[in-house]
This record gives sequence, structure tokens and C-alpha cells, in this order.
Amino acid sequence: MYKELFDEEKQNKMRNFFINDFAPLGNVYNYSKNEVININEDSFVAVVTRGRVKHSLYDTNGGEKLLYFLKSGEIFGEVDYFTGSKLSLIVKTMEPTTISVVPGNILDEFLISKPMAYRYFIHSISRKYRISIFQISDMLFSSSNPRIADTIYRLALQDLTYVDGNYIINTAMTHQDLADLIGCSRVTVTRTLKRLKTEGVIDVKNKKIIIKDLDKLKSHIETF
Repeated sequence: MYKELFDEEKQNKMRNFFINDFAPLGNVYNYSKNEVININEDSFVAVVTRGRVKHSLYDTNGGEKLLYFLKSGEIFGEVDYFTGSKLSLIVKTMEPTTISVVPGNILDEFLISKPMAYRYFIHSISRKYRISIFQISDMLFSSSNPRIADTIYRLALQDLTYVDGNYIINTAMTHQDLADLIGCSRVTVTRTLKRLKTEGVIDVKNKKIIIKDLDKLKSHIETF
């Protein structure tokens, strides 16, 4: 199912469009690692042109629910732009990052002149919607261990490189990042990753997950 929903060719077309056709319209800003991005525009869409960011919700006690990661060629602010409302999400860099911020009035003119561009914005919004739905489904209907395996499998199809027979999830994540994304404890993430490593399903290097057997990982979603 995930392979169809996160079609690699369609995702790459979307990212290339935002990098090559849309990002040049914006103002460029650079950020250091672990920096919160605050943009002083009432209406905008921002393109990540270098690096990676994460979108999270925070409660009043400082608890975090990580929603999704964004890498080069992916955007944020599009939901607020199209709905005219603000979501209380925190955008934080995971590494040195560059973004291009396109103000709403420029985007208005761009969409009038290039209406076919709507398909890429719709793709971005629907992709985030699907990710959120999968997370909700996992939290409601799956126990922690299959939820972790499912999330790793899904991340592999959203953000991967295929090298020497292995799938590499390019986003470097700590065990706490995974715990915040999945909605379980860091201890549970560490225990499950250790088991998957012992069974030869995955490896972890420089905080990046290497999937050595994608089919076996998929089977673990049901058998954990």
C-alpha cells in the first residue's frame, strides 16, 4: 500500500518542481541546526532547499508530538495559505538548513499564471494528510513494537536511498526523534531497534537507519 501512496517518481517530480520552478521566487534564509524557524509573513509558502526540518505539536508542559520530517524540495505553509488560518506547529531544523520563503501575494500571481502548479501543492497537502492518518491509525490500533516497524517501513518509502542492496533512510534520527514520531517511549524504541538489528533486518550508522531486508521488516509489522 505504501509504495503506491508514496510513489517515488511522483515525489521526485514534486520536489524538483518546488526547487527549480517555485523556490527562485522567494527570499532565502539560512538556519543552524536545532533552530526554530519563525517567518514574519502573514501568508507564505516556504521551500526547504537544503537540509531537513521537522514539524511538531507541543503541549503546555513541553511535550512533543512529531508529525513529519521535510527535506530538500518539500514545503510548509501551504495549508495555512489555502485555508487562510494558522496551525500551531513548530518548525525546527535538524541540520544546517536553507529555505526560500515565497510571500502569499507572489504565490497568488504564480498560480494564476501557472494553474497546473496546483497539482504539486495538492500532492504536498495530501501526502502530509496521509502521513498523519497513518500515525493516528498506528497509535489507535497497533501496539508499540509493530508501530515502530511500520513507521520505519513507511519512512523508507518516503525518504530513501538504495545503496549496495540496502535501503537507507536519509533523515538522521535519534531514538527520541523516533519516539516522538511514533508516540511511545525512547526505551521501547531502543529495545525494538536492538531486536531488529540482532535479526539482521536493520542497521544504524550515524543516526541513519539502514534497512537490510525490507520484506522481513514488512513482515514484522504483523508478527511483532
